[in-house]
Parts: sequence; structure tokens; C-alpha cells
Amino acid sequence: MAGFTVHLDKNAGPSSTHALVIGVGAYTHLDGGLDPTPHPGAVGMRQLSSPPLSARRFASWMIDQYHDEARPLGSLALLLSETAPTPFVHPRTNAGHVIEAATIDNIVAAVTEWKDRGDHDEARLVFYFCGHGVSLGFDTSLLAADVFADRNSPLNGALHFEALTRGLNNCRAAQQVFFVDACRAGSDALVRLVGRDTLGRVPVAGNDRPDGFVDREHAVYFATLHGESSFARADSVSLFTDALLRSFDGAGSENTEDRVWRVTTGTLMHAISRFMREPPFAGTLAGGAVPVSPESFDFDFHELRGDPVVPVYIGCRPKEDNALAEFVCRHPGQPDRRRPPPAPVDDAADVREWALYLPFGHYEVEAVVSPGDVRKEELDARPPLFRIGLARP
Repeated sequence: MAGFTVHLDKNAGPSSTHALVIGVGAYTHLDGGLDPTPHPGAVGMRQLSSPPLSARRFASWMIDQYHDEARPLGSLALLLSETAPTPFVHPRTNAGHVIEAATIDNIVAAVTEWKDRGDHDEARLVFYFCGHGVSLGFDTSLLAADVFADRNSPLNGALHFEALTRGLNNCRAAQQVFFVDACRAGSDALVRLVGRDTLGRVPVAGNDRPDGFVDREHAVYFATLHGESSFARADSVSLFTDALLRSFDGAGSENTEDRVWRVTTGTLMHAISRFMREPPFAGTLAGGAVPVSPESFDFDFHELRGDPVVPVYIGCRPKEDNALAEFVCRHPGQPDRRRPPPAPVDDAADVREWALYLPFGHYEVEAVVSPGDVRKEELDARPPLFRIGLARP
């Protein structure tokens, strides 16, 4: 398959979804890269291990699990910058695809192809970026793999995100969804040295929706607030992308119509935010980044093919009993799920809740704290989550 495309449905009609996925982890001119720059505006920026993994996971989900009968997936383009490039394996065909590097020229070319494919009234565009980002004023620059190649104007190697979203008013696609998994921290050094005249490349210029185009519904999701950092664990999918994909699995769904579980752009934001605040999910990073979705319309995005999978947090009251309890979760027709009393963490008692991901349904839970202290309860696992505290008798 030529170019940047790793998935193409040749039978796709105008009512299709077209995705562009970008993951930038290896930066040629940042600290640790092949040709690090002495430019003072690059101080503090380094290589990243999470973005290529996160982008691969998101791309695989879009190809294998994304479901919208009104707008099925028509195409997906993927760009990656990683320390040790490997082919992308299509989750359905098992075909390997050599992936083009996420340089700024390739990103601009891929954006142009993506916009042209989705230039239909009934189409949906999906944009995903994971990598370094910086905020300059109220705008966000997404850094390509070769940022700082131009020493005189380093942000020629970046994508000006807000200009992209404005420019895509000139694309007929009626629905446009953007996921930005990047820091939005301000860079005083860059502002002083390069100003705000060049915040990145603008592949599609524009501002207002042209006359005669159908109205545009759009949703923008940032992994963190303006001016703040985002977080990931080394060599793992980022917290935001992990929360996003788990929300697609069911935590972000509702069945208010036809008993079909659907993820809307509104329910999705609520579920992602809940995940990011939960210590059983995010650990010590819980609450460290606050995802936001400014000026987003509410529309259906994804339809589950079955029942949702729901995050369930089981614990004791008081929480100190979590360190002593053996937890059991039961559901008819399924093997019992068990968690024995946990080992201490750094010589301290582990008082964390038991985090489970359960299919929608009714469950019985039990905490055996001691032979004379057995606590039982029932719960209904349904989106967005369920938390239960088993109190002392």
C-alpha cells in the first residue's frame, strides 16, 4: 500500500471515516537525538518512548474495533518516529507496513491527502497526535521529528494545531474529531527567541466555513489543560491514550436509544476525565493532568458490538483493611475472580482498591479480612464506573 496509508477500503463511499495517526518519539535535534541542537529553545525537551506505542495502539483500535455503520472506516494513514522502526502489522490482515517517518514534510503531505479523502459532506475526519507539544500564547505547536532542523526558524518543523482546525473548515467533512496527546506547557525561551509569527506549518489555510458547505460538528480532546504538561509511563501507552481506549471499550458508552451502547463525544470526555483522576488507574499520576475538550459538539462516534466493559473499584471501609483482605468477585457462568491480600509496597501496607474491568452485568463481591470478618455486597457494573466500599459489620 503506497504512501502513508496502512488501511484503505476501496469500496468506501462518501459516508466514511478517514483517520490520520501520528506518533513522534525520536527527535533528531533534541537531547539524545542523532544531531542535538544547541538552540536554547530546545532545553528540557528529550526523546520519548510512549508516543509510537500509543499511536500504534490507537491505529490498531481504529482498524480492528472502531464501529459506526453510518461512517465506517474508509482509510487510516500512520506516521511514526521511533528509535528502532519496525513495520506496522495490520490487525486484520497481518500484513506488515513500513511506516514513513513523522517529519514535518511528511506530516504536511499526509494532512493534505487525509483532507482530500474526507472532502465529502457525509464524511468524518479523525486526527490523533502523540508527541511533544508546546504552547505559545493561546496556540499549540505539535513538534515533528525534525523540529529545530531550521536553526533560524525552528518551528518550521512543527504543525500549528489551531490553524489546522480552522483551516479544515474548508473541508466538507461534516464531523471532525481531534485527539492531541501532548504537553501544552508554555515555552518562554521559544517565545523570546522565535516570537509568535511562526507557530508551525499550516497545511490547510482558512477560517470560516464557506457558503454552501453543510454545518461542521467538531470535537477536540487535549490530554491536558493549556499551559500544563501531560504524562506517560516509560515504554508504555500514555495515560491519556490508555484512558481513551478503555473509554471506547465501554466506560464512555450509554444505551439511551435502542438499547445499543454508543460512545458519544460527550460521554467520552466524561469517561476519560474519570480515568485520569483514579489512583487505581493512574497511580501516583492521578490528577496530574486534566484532559479538556473545549467547544466540542455532542454527537455519536462509536457503537459497541456487544456489552460494555466497565471499570470497577472494590475496596474496604476503612481503606486500611484493603491490605488484609482477600477479595472475590462472582458472576453466574464465569470463573470467580480473586485478589489475595497484597504484598507490602516499599515496606508499607498496600491499601489500594482492587481494580477490575468487568463486562456489563450483576456481580457479587466478597472481602475476607479475617475468619470472623467476611463482608459481602452486590453491584451492577455499568458505565462509566462502579465503586464499592465494604464496611465492617
